[in-house]
Order: sequence, then C-alpha cells, then structure tokens
Amino acid sequence: MRIADVPARDGDVTPALAAASVAHEVSQPLTGILANATMCLRMLAADPPNIDAAYEAARRTLRDGTRASDVLVRLRALFSDQELARQSVDLNEATREVIAESLIDLQRVGVVLQPDFADDLPSITGDLIQLQQVISNLLRNAADAMFGIDDRPRLLVIRTERHGPDRVGVTVRDAGIGIDPDCIPKLFDAFYTTKRGGMGIGLAVSRSIVERHQGRLWAESNDGPGATFCFSIPCNPECNGGSHDSERQADRLCC
Repeated sequence: MRIADVPARDGDVTPALAAASVAHEVSQPLTGILANATMCLRMLAADPPNIDAAYEAARRTLRDGTRASDVLVRLRALFSDQELARQSVDLNEATREVIAESLIDLQRVGVVLQPDFADDLPSITGDLIQLQQVISNLLRNAADAMFGIDDRPRLLVIRTERHGPDRVGVTVRDAGIGIDPDCIPKLFDAFYTTKRGGMGIGLAVSRSIVERHQGRLWAESNDGPGATFCFSIPCNPECNGGSHDSERQADRLCC
C-alpha cells in the first residue's frame, strides 16, 4: 500500500495530508530540540556552569535534529513511493532506542513502562527509521489514551515476539480508556481521530509503513481496560506477507 492510497484508498496524496504528516511526525523531535537547547542554556548560565550537563543536553539536541531530518527524508520517500532504505534491523534494538528517546516524556505523564523483549528474535530487513516511527507513534498513542486515568496504574506494556514461524512483531498494550468497537474499522483512516486535538495522521502513516514492509497493523480492545495495537512483519524479505495461517496465528499470539 502506498501512502498515496491513504486519504481515499484510490486517490492521490493531498497537500493537506502531506502537510499534516510532516507536522505530526517531526513534532516529537522538534519538541526535544527545544527542550534540550533550553536545558543547555540553563546549565551554561548556572553559577558555576554545569559543563557536563550542558554537553549532554547539546548532544541530545544534535540527536533530535538528526532524527527530524531522517524522518523528513523517509516521509518524502513514502509520498513519492521510492524504494525502502533496506537494512538488517534488530527489532529488539530498534524498540529499545525508541524507548530511550521516549522514556522521559512517558515518565512525565505518569506512564509506567513495562518492556518485554523476546530472546533470539530473528532480524528483519527494512527501513529502520520508518519502523521506529511506527513504534514511536504506538507508544505516544498509548500514553495519550491513559491521560487522565487516576483509578489504576498507567501501565504500558511493549512486547517483541515471534508471530508464527516466519514473522516477528511488536505489541503495545495500554490501560487507558479503550476503543469503541464501532471505531476500530476507521482507526487507520487518514484524518480520523478519537483524541481531542488529534490530527488523525499517525496511525494512517504507520499502517502504510507496515504494509510497505509486507506486514499488518491492527488493534483490539483488551478484556480489561485499554487497547492493544500490534504489527507483524515477515522475517524474510522475500516472503510475500507470509501465509494466511501465519497471519491468523499472529492474531492469536498478539491480541
């Protein structure tokens, strides 16, 4: 599926979708740049200056600036339907990097993160930056879903695991407000959102990325509070999305 298919399934990319996608995907690294640059100046203005802390804040500013640039390059590739920037990807390590970049923001809103990484997870071939965009979007959505929850822990479980014999995936489970079953079919449509102030872009872009990797992205309501989002990708890039049996087994294992 191309990103061009997202707005109306059979239409072209609209300027509104392109602009909204850019704004959505670079908002997090730009926020990090501002926060870290402010911290750097504060540490330098201290008496005496805290050089080590300022250096670390400057290093994070450079990291976020690089990430924003990478995201823009990958979005341009999505909109122009360019070939994926394929490389061997360790899904565990890719997920750990996203967690490290997101942890402070998650802790700030009271989210308790519980990672669960599968041992000996096979590597996949794909675009690291795009796959990390998907993981980051799912983490942010899970945290947003738990905003205002005070009667239970804001527990966010992120898990990597095998999905059948030839697929691996990531599961993100929150303890938030859950999903109205009537909304599930529309969750991945561009500009559809259940969040106040939401843009309705993150999940649409995420689905396009996963499907370009011959994978699937889906959501289900939990038996208890909250919802679970999963994506599953073939271990072998030559697999044409895996067998139907593997996909059904992935559904059972994930949600």
